[in-house]
Parts: sequence; structure tokens; C-alpha cells
Amino acid sequence: MKYLAIIFLIFTFFPSPIFGQSKYQNGYVVTNQNDTIYGQLRDRSPEPFGKIFKKVRMKGFWIFERQFGPYDLKSYKIGNDVYQSIWYDNYNELFSIFHVSIPGRGEKVFMRLAVDGEVNLYWDEYRDPDSGYEEAIPFFRKDDSEEMIRVTQGILGFKIKYLSNLFSDCPSLVILMKEGFFKTPEEMAKYYNEKCN
Repeated sequence: MKYLAIIFLIFTFFPSPIFGQSKYQNGYVVTNQNDTIYGQLRDRSPEPFGKIFKKVRMKGFWIFERQFGPYDLKSYKIGNDVYQSIWYDNYNELFSIFHVSIPGRGEKVFMRLAVDGEVNLYWDEYRDPDSGYEEAIPFFRKDDSEEMIRVTQGILGFKIKYLSNLFSDCPSLVILMKEGFFKTPEEMAKYYNEKCN
């Protein structure tokens, strides 16, 4: 009877999908030497009490699990998501925070690449320490620029002033943005890559 109560408690507090889902997904890593290695990857632990790992873990043709950090890889793909290793730093100037991606400055981090083109859309994923939920901050970066522009300002929506400067070479996008045409950063990045070049 005692064992039945323990089993009941386990399945009550840890529902069956947790036990049933695989922690690993099909994917690959691209090393700094441009070698592509395929295998089973995981970059976070499952809910509840999940965690985003600083290093992606991989099972392949070797015996033991291997770990790759941002300094080891150019990118990796897990499931349908692609993550790039990029240099990232930020600094304050005149009450504003600026974000940059300059080789050798700051640290290398993995960010999810949502849109690739003349302008890239990255999502910086993290676990909120207060709520415990997974959060993400979107950034735009043009191919020819070291600056990364934070796309949103929390619940207030797009950072219109900064984005207007970033996309000043595409007046139609700026007009549509100010009119509220774009609902997501993905829509804006795709518009720029398809219609502004």
C-alpha cells in the first residue's frame, strides 16, 4: 500500500508526458572547422524546473555524451530550430543600452536564428529567475553591421525609433511599421529581406 501511494504521488506531480518524451532530438552541430556532425542533441532539460544549458549535449557514434559550447561551434540545429554562436556585448551610453556583436568583445553565446538574410532575427532565450518560465528577447542585426537592435521594449511593443533608423533604407517598411502592419519581428525581417533589397 505504501508503494502504491508513492507511485500515485509521482504520477500526480510529474505527469506522464515528462516520462514519455525524449530529452534528445535529431540535429547536428557545425564546428569551427566547418565539419557537420549529426546525432541526437539536447540543449535544455524538460519542465517542470527546466533549465537552458550553456552547452549543447550530443549523442552520436561515440560512447559517451559530448558537450559543445559557443566557443566550440559555429551553429547547431535541434529539431526545427537553428542556433548560432555569436559574439555579444552590451554597454550603457546616455541612459540607453546598446547591443553589439564584435569578434573578441564580450562573450560568445548561442542565440536562436529565426530569420536569415540581409537582416537576421535572433532570439536570446533565457529562463526568468523570478517566474521560472522560459523567455526570449528578439534582436535584429544587418549583415554589414556590428550593432544588434533590440526589437521590442517589453509589453510596449516595437522600439519604433530604433527600428526606423535601422530600416531607413526601406521607407515602405518604416511606414507599415508605424501603421501597425507588423505583428511579429519575423514578419518585419521577412518583409525587409524579400522587398527591400
